[in-house]
Amino acid sequence: MTSRKPSRTRTGIFVWTGIVFILLVSCGVGLSLVGEGLGGRRALAHGPLGTFTPTGRECGKTSCAWLGTFTGADGTVTEEHVELKDAEEVRRDDPMPAAVTDVRLDDEANRPTAYTADYSWYPPVVEGALFPLVGLGISAFLLTVPKRQRPTAVSP
Repeated sequence: MTSRKPSRTRTGIFVWTGIVFILLVSCGVGLSLVGEGLGGRRALAHGPLGTFTPTGRECGKTSCAWLGTFTGADGTVTEEHVELKDAEEVRRDDPMPAAVTDVRLDDEANRPTAYTADYSWYPPVVEGALFPLVGLGISAFLLTVPKRQRPTAVSP
């Protein structure tokens, strides 16, 4: 007959697995947000200027993004399947706009992205920096919960 592991060990393994998972996810999401913000900054500072012509939209759970073709102002740069990042939120029922002028292209990203002049790159960078801190806070909370539930030893 095999002996069972104490429940405290199982709880510890579960808690540590949860902590590692939370930290990995929060760091991954944070890095993704920071990368998006810095990509927008790079594009607005050095990206080629041009026009974005929407051809469709891609929707997630809460919002949508315009997809289309970017054409450089001088006609030398043409990119298809470009996502437009804008200060305004796109909803499912919004009508497709005409061509959007004065946008800058970030072609160094995994997916080419065009940014309008009113795009603010600060919020994604700040959110991306705060996300791992939230993950650390949740992890610290998870570390303290099992300690509070342990029974105290009774002295004779």
